[in-house]
Amino acid sequence: MQPIRLGVIFDQQVKSGGGYQQALSSALLTQKLPKELVDVVFFTLFEENVAILATYGIKAEVINLSFFEKLRNKFRDKITNKYFFELIKKVEEYSPFEKKLNKYKIDLVYFLSPICFQQSLEKLNYVTTLWDLCHRDNPEFPEVRLSREFEYRDENYEKILSRASAIIVDSDLGKMNAAHRYGIDLERIHILPFQPAEATRSETDLITSQKLKINEKFKVDKYVFYPAQFWAHKNHVYLLEGLFILEQRYGLKISAIFSGDDKGNKKRVENHAKKLKLEDRIHFVGFVKNEEIVELYRQSIALVMPSYFGPTNLPPLEAFQLGVPVLYSDQPGLRDQVGDAALLMDLKDPNSMALHLKQLIENKQLREQLIKLGHARLKHFDSYDRVEILKNIIQDFRWRRFCWN
Repeated sequence: MQPIRLGVIFDQQVKSGGGYQQALSSALLTQKLPKELVDVVFFTLFEENVAILATYGIKAEVINLSFFEKLRNKFRDKITNKYFFELIKKVEEYSPFEKKLNKYKIDLVYFLSPICFQQSLEKLNYVTTLWDLCHRDNPEFPEVRLSREFEYRDENYEKILSRASAIIVDSDLGKMNAAHRYGIDLERIHILPFQPAEATRSETDLITSQKLKINEKFKVDKYVFYPAQFWAHKNHVYLLEGLFILEQRYGLKISAIFSGDDKGNKKRVENHAKKLKLEDRIHFVGFVKNEEIVELYRQSIALVMPSYFGPTNLPPLEAFQLGVPVLYSDQPGLRDQVGDAALLMDLKDPNSMALHLKQLIENKQLREQLIKLGHARLKHFDSYDRVEILKNIIQDFRWRRFCWN
């Protein structure tokens, strides 16, 4: 039996942050699959990724999208999917996206992130990734509500998930949500937990990064770190409230460093920092390089992540990897991700964050205990044999694919 030719779609851009890092981890995972089972071909939608992926030993081909596909991607919230795809099919039997894959004789397509181009595939089978269903969990937030974003996500997930050969999720809650909300058979949903970003697992990057002095570069002394793009659901304002209470109630003045690009909510965070008279202690550093982000973690008091969205996130795992205590949202899925390895914050009470930080600053033993528990929590996720899970998915498809020409 011939190996399956697997087309791996890497669609993330480097500035997308955690999404890029998780897609990269998944891409590197496919390189560990046995050659007698699978022949992997990598594709990307962005020219800039070719050179970046090459540094990891990945040769990627660029897929140039058609006019209709670019139009749909640009105005995705203005177009009704049903009629748009009927129009595409009248113009061309196969989309250029699928034609490109056919040129390489791809048998199975693996989407490393939850994009919408699965719907461009007329005949090719695919494995898709589902990171979250937060438009259902938290429909109040503008990023999943405005401009028909809620409807767009719901329509796409319903169609994409129902046709997928297999679905990759990050947690038990993610699996149950997909099955319950979209009627997917549990047997088709597979759990591959997030992994710390490659940079935090690379000894070379760590050695290089040790030369960076955060207090000198960013003019800051004691600080907490929050790497998150400025979406409303990231809840930066809660962190500001916690720092304000920490000073007013406990007399402790701590700074914060925020990394990440603006997604529409940065001005709200800046204005709230001024309102609380914290602007001199809040540092917005934008997108930072791998070696810098490693040291931003390692030299911080703690990672503080009051996000509403889950069911899991990448930063707590990176903090565990680098020996940094974690303060995390006490929310479904999120509390399950960290177990007893983090201090959980009540998102309706910023004093819980302030009190946890006070304890962490004053109690060296607590800090050391959390670091030890973080390393243990990572080992729990390492118990998942990610390569074996992917291997079984492809092996199952291989026998099915054997049934036709």
